[in-house]
Amino acid sequence: MQDGSAIFVDFDNVFSALWAIDGGLAIRFATDPANWLKGLAETDRGEEGRRWLVARCYMNPSGWVSAPGEQNDRIWFYRFRADFVKAGFEVLDCPTLTRGAKNAADIRIVIDALDLLDHRTRFGEFVFVSGDSDFTPLLYRLRSEDRRTMIVAPGRLSSAYAAVADQALGFDRIGTLLGGSGRELPDDACVGPAEAVLDGSADEQAFAALVRRRYDEARAPLNLSTLSSEVVRGLPGAKSSDWFGNGTFRKALDRLSLPNVRFAQHHLWDERRHSPPAPMLIAEASPSPSPGDG
Repeated sequence: MQDGSAIFVDFDNVFSALWAIDGGLAIRFATDPANWLKGLAETDRGEEGRRWLVARCYMNPSGWVSAPGEQNDRIWFYRFRADFVKAGFEVLDCPTLTRGAKNAADIRIVIDALDLLDHRTRFGEFVFVSGDSDFTPLLYRLRSEDRRTMIVAPGRLSSAYAAVADQALGFDRIGTLLGGSGRELPDDACVGPAEAVLDGSADEQAFAALVRRRYDEARAPLNLSTLSSEVVRGLPGAKSSDWFGNGTFRKALDRLSLPNVRFAQHHLWDERRHSPPAPMLIAEASPSPSPGDG
């Protein structure tokens, strides 16, 4: 009999990244976890398959993604909690502890995985459904303990993160598990300089895909303040990470190398498709002369 497996799902990370790439796959991932969990159990493990001894989903119940047309134009994560419970997952709520910060799911996952190393039951394999490269040191530790590891993530993974795992499943395999086409990662999920995306976190890839989609769909110049607020609502970790190490929202946008982009007057626009924003009226700095001044 094979050793049992443990699976840890970083829901916010994966759902947000999938939503930025393919909303239909994101919804199937969230509403039918039993189906893809069964498919994952049978992936590359022969007839016997994996035995899920521990299945945990880490979710921010107040998290959401922007979805025009939905109530409040949002899809709240808590609505998917029951779907994971019905699929046999233990769902652990991981709310943000400070305003605008990312949740603590990654820390909870690390602690829980290390606890299982000393469990009386031997867990031979640890599966992480997350594109967060912060788990790389954990994977090194698990490998040193002679445990197999698998990564399942929709984005293009950090090379170091993928290299330390025994197996890494990307967007094409996720599409197959979710009943999609199993196609390659679409171009709009990989934008800007190659090195910036290939080694970026899942949040950074989701940020790139979200901005690119809004830019492509825009019929007029986009207000930078409005766009940054939308990003922070959908990806709270963007701002708390100092815009992925770029320092400012504008510098993070510059790295995306959006085609034909122009910036001015707190807006960005495609100079081939859009008219520049109307010039702002600037008040005269000097006061008008008073009657009698000469």
